[in-house]
Amino acid sequence: MNSKKKAIVHYGVLSFIAFVFLLFYSYSTSPLFSNNFGVLDSSLFMLIGKGITKGYMPYLNLFDHKGPILFFIEAFGWLIMPNRLGNFFIQWVFMVANLTLIFKIGQLFLNKKWSWVPIIFFLLILTVTFEGGNLTEEYSLPFLFLPLYLSLKSLKEESNGKAQHPPLYALIYGICFTLLIFIRLNNAVLIGAIILVIMIHLLINKAYRNFFDNVLTFLSGSIFIFSGIAIYFLMNNAFGEMLYATFLFNFKYAETAKGITTVADLLYFFYYVSPVIFSGVMGLYYCLKKEKKTIGLLLAVASMVTFFSLSMGGNYYHYFILTTPCFVLGIVLFIDLTLEKGKELWQKGHRIITMGVLTLFLITSGIYMSLSYLATREVADLIINQPQKEYYDTALSTASLIPLVDRNSVLGYSVPAGWFIMTDIMPCYKYFTLQEWWGLYDPNVISETNEMLEKNPPKWIVMANNKQTNQKIYDILAEKYQLITKDKVVTLYHLITE
Repeated sequence: MNSKKKAIVHYGVLSFIAFVFLLFYSYSTSPLFSNNFGVLDSSLFMLIGKGITKGYMPYLNLFDHKGPILFFIEAFGWLIMPNRLGNFFIQWVFMVANLTLIFKIGQLFLNKKWSWVPIIFFLLILTVTFEGGNLTEEYSLPFLFLPLYLSLKSLKEESNGKAQHPPLYALIYGICFTLLIFIRLNNAVLIGAIILVIMIHLLINKAYRNFFDNVLTFLSGSIFIFSGIAIYFLMNNAFGEMLYATFLFNFKYAETAKGITTVADLLYFFYYVSPVIFSGVMGLYYCLKKEKKTIGLLLAVASMVTFFSLSMGGNYYHYFILTTPCFVLGIVLFIDLTLEKGKELWQKGHRIITMGVLTLFLITSGIYMSLSYLATREVADLIINQPQKEYYDTALSTASLIPLVDRNSVLGYSVPAGWFIMTDIMPCYKYFTLQEWWGLYDPNVISETNEMLEKNPPKWIVMANNKQTNQKIYDILAEKYQLITKDKVVTLYHLITE
């Protein structure tokens, strides 16, 4: 078999692996799971994407505090094919890109046979952290793996004693960095680490002209993406709202977020962040054992900033998807070092450090294998029992009481966004879910919602049955609305007309 045919077979296998993984683990979009929209975030993103295809403006008509690039991706998926399958296709394209880039990173250091190993461990981490898919961390991965691959390729191809970095790569870093900033700010920290290490490398080696060329091309890529986003929102009179939601709201969230507050939280965090603990140590070990130390330094710095970035957020499974680029590179470098200096690593003076690195890898693998078993059992249960079916049937039954002519005047209050997707209703107000949670970080969410209900009340309100802290809404409901029906999850109210 010639090289072209082998390449086709390799990428065909990668595409198949990506499809099978998503089929079973992306329960928010996979056709195996009927009317399951995953965790609340996934359905929220999908609904805003659907809204864009119907002329709604993110932040102005439908609010969330993620960046606009995410919603454009969701809208593109909805345009390809509504009701999740288009999103599933987009996920498949992104996952194929991830696996391809991981394979190519492996080939920078290893032969093709060994290059499959990091893919296995990448998928192992995802089985635990994927949470049904269609989340910001998943969509960020190709924009992280591409700069990682290009930076490693540049460092590997450098001649001894001559530091050079292609400005074209810096252009791509700028594009990827800004795309990630406008998906979710924290997701871009890996690229920040790559840029920092490359800059230090060029300056130490007095490659000043190349340094400034790279700075200019990075800024060019960044400005190109930002300009496109800015023009779109300025044209639609939503630029300020976009900046507020994407950045300012999240700064408020970061200021008041509890993060790690208990011993249980700390243990939980260390379990899930263990891939970057291993990779950080592996980066330092690689620095000690290799003449070209910049690659090891890059991994160590990237692992460190990823660790601290994750420590500042909540302990949500899907956040730890961001550990995979460092973990993948850590595995690649460990195999590379073992194949090149196998016997030397086990000699006296090196044995303890080698055992320490190996132990960290085995602990991380053991943690994720056990968690993967539990996660896979949960997925199997979802496939067999389809627990969302009852919720779907109930949502349709409740929504059937709303006349078709009134469906443009329905407000959800603390109702999951998936309810609107299931019933094919678009909410009439930008704060249509999570009002109580958003209100913790910006009280204007509650006050503006209450003001709207006072001055321009919608014809219908669908409200979650659990007790709400916004007492004002109960006063408004008692004064202006009639209870129509109450199911296990939501209560439906209709505006009383004179």
